[in-house]
Amino acid sequence: MSSLSAAHRAALTAVVQACPDKSLATLGAAVSALSGDKADELAIIVRDEARDRARRATAFGPLLPLFHPREDGAPALTFPGMIVARVWRHAVQGEEAFLPLLDGAVTTDGEWTLAADRLCAKAAAVLRDRPREVWPEFQRPAEGEPPSTPAELAGCFDLTPLARSALPRLPVWLERPDDNQLAGLRLLIQDCLEMSPDGGRRMIDILFAHVADAERMLRVVTRTSRLADREITLSHSEMGVFVERMLISVQARVQKIAAVRPSMGEAAMLGVVDDVTWCAGVLAEMDMSLQVRPDSSWGKTARMARVQVSGQLSGLMKSTSAAVHAALPMKRRTITGRMTRLCPWLEAPSDGEPIEAAAALLAAVAALRGAAVTFGCEADRSALKIELTDYLSTWANEALDSVADGEAENADHVLRLVGVTARFLTLIEALEAARAVRRRAASAEMARLG
Repeated sequence: MSSLSAAHRAALTAVVQACPDKSLATLGAAVSALSGDKADELAIIVRDEARDRARRATAFGPLLPLFHPREDGAPALTFPGMIVARVWRHAVQGEEAFLPLLDGAVTTDGEWTLAADRLCAKAAAVLRDRPREVWPEFQRPAEGEPPSTPAELAGCFDLTPLARSALPRLPVWLERPDDNQLAGLRLLIQDCLEMSPDGGRRMIDILFAHVADAERMLRVVTRTSRLADREITLSHSEMGVFVERMLISVQARVQKIAAVRPSMGEAAMLGVVDDVTWCAGVLAEMDMSLQVRPDSSWGKTARMARVQVSGQLSGLMKSTSAAVHAALPMKRRTITGRMTRLCPWLEAPSDGEPIEAAAALLAAVAALRGAAVTFGCEADRSALKIELTDYLSTWANEALDSVADGEAENADHVLRLVGVTARFLTLIEALEAARAVRRRAASAEMARLG
């Protein structure tokens, strides 16, 4: 009976260990479909690796988001993804008897919690005693960046038992906690500070990794003490770093917004919407959660960001109006003698770059409705919507009149242009006007067919 050699087994084990979590299940299904003794041994290797990762996820669960960069790109404490597997392999050495306790763990505390806490303590010891074995490629972070160091990760592992009990209460702290729930948050921070001078800040970093909306974490930060909602207090505490990280990210996004031009296309406009919405969320949350002095560093940074984004949004709205007029232009037509009037240009292209550029801008303006309130541009946005609704409705109605009167040389092309006006009206959420245009266009089409 043939079997894998020691070298083959070691090589396959290394390949399976390097396989991403999303691909491991696919690999297991593919291997189970194979036959033969070697395939059976490979299936055992894949099964053991999957079980080992499930145990690791149970033991290190509160810290696992720290090993992935944030999707919103906000500055945060993170560590390289390959470190968690190395730490786990060192932590389980000599602790194999406790690993079965992690199988089938439930939400309530029990023996599995004791085993998980024991492994986290072992991981912290490994990071302090043998950091080069676990993290040989470590390079000290630059000044001002989150302290992603072996000692910092060890400190986070020290707090894992507290984080495990705190995470179920995080949704309450993010909303409107009562006095007892606030007291629980403040006692948690005090317990962390007793373990380490940086314990409170590390706990917030751990909780922050579990929150997708970065601005919501400001609510937790400003509730960590009775005076934390005041800038003069928060800025002089270890928790002030979270506000500074948010403002740094706001400044970076403002620069990205300023670099975008209306001609860059739909992808660029979607990026503008995301960046503006994110900045609006952070600045609005600061207004509600934190008492910021206008003349302070935080106050000046927030005010400058508002001014810059507001200017960019005003320019974007002007560009939107110009793009719509360029996509569906008017031209002067002689009525009689020297009398002329502006009429829709019925020979305009019904597709192409001008149409798509205008559509991208209109979609962006519509999506910025909530953010425009924060930046004081909602009145301009509403005025633009009214102006464009009137322009597009007039354009479509006059174009349809030309079809009904038999003046249009190419009725099919004119109806396609009318469809573009209905699309534009839909993008700016002028739905009643869009429906009216579509009804008239359908009637015109039926009349032509009849």
